[in-house]
Amino acid sequence: MRSNQQTMGIAWRSGLTLGLAVWLGSAAVALADEVTSKGTVLHGKITAVSGAGIQFDSEYGKGTLSIKWQDIEDLKTDAPFQVLYGEGQEADAPLQGFHDGQLMVGATAVDTGTIQSGHPVSAAGLSWRERMRSNWRYWNGHFDLGLNVQQSTTDTTGLVVSFGTVRTKDPTKFTLGADYRYGTEKKQGESKTVVQDQLLGLVREDYSFTPRVYGFASGDATYDAIQRLSIRGVPKVGVGYVFWEQKLDEDRRNFLQGEVGPSWVYEKYFGGADKDYFAIAFGALAGYYLPLGAHFDWRLDYLPAVDNFTTDYLLRTEGALTAPLIDPVSAKFVLRDEYNNTPSPGANRNTLFLTLGLSVLW
Repeated sequence: MRSNQQTMGIAWRSGLTLGLAVWLGSAAVALADEVTSKGTVLHGKITAVSGAGIQFDSEYGKGTLSIKWQDIEDLKTDAPFQVLYGEGQEADAPLQGFHDGQLMVGATAVDTGTIQSGHPVSAAGLSWRERMRSNWRYWNGHFDLGLNVQQSTTDTTGLVVSFGTVRTKDPTKFTLGADYRYGTEKKQGESKTVVQDQLLGLVREDYSFTPRVYGFASGDATYDAIQRLSIRGVPKVGVGYVFWEQKLDEDRRNFLQGEVGPSWVYEKYFGGADKDYFAIAFGALAGYYLPLGAHFDWRLDYLPAVDNFTTDYLLRTEGALTAPLIDPVSAKFVLRDEYNNTPSPGANRNTLFLTLGLSVLW
């Protein structure tokens, strides 16, 4: 027979186990958001809100559901949301209901047609990236920094600084970008030589005529001391078409698009020589979101001379892979290649760059 002490110990452990189970069950329920759609109450997590609807991760299976506002009867969340809407307006509170096209963000009624974006935030308040999203709601971009140092039989140093930002407000998109690379090399017994010295700049405006068709105007400039290029300017205009698109949410999409239009290429070399030609600008762009928050983007530019397609042309391509580390810092790998079939005297036709660095995103 068990002693009273043993019996009390078993009862105490059983009570503790039961209490823990009840607490965990209550916590699980408390952490679950609710969405009522077509008479059915769904439990899970609302991960994003937009003018079109919500993104919802159901607790009943894997994968994210996109639910339109017209299919939603009610909803509520336990965690607060940062909802940006209207002209510079913001509400930060749990979602507490939906009716007649109005989303209740705490005590604030928000017309869903005016919502620009909505994301869950922690109970501790807005993070640096979320405050940036609020202050620069139409803007997103990156600042990249890469360094390399080697001390051996051959000493090398390298620096890469890159900046890019995009302002998106339908139907327009405005892009600014700049990129600088500098590197040196010193072999034992020899003087230091510069092996990289390049500066790039870009300005571009896009206008969407339809969800698939858009127009663009852009200008880019290049300085490259190693290629003996004092300045290259490439203005161009044209039209583009989105061949494939997969909308992930209001802010993210996978896509493949192409574009074409007239262009002019002007190059001035060290020593005073220069050349220019009219070209047809062919372009392709792609972007794809990978697991764990990683993202791949790619761009191709082909600029053959109108009067000499086969021998006078410029081909540029760039691919970048970004993987998040600690918000807002990501690791970034960039591969960029430029092939100029008629380079400056004494310069190589092909230039290849590989870069691994850190990127701050907003």
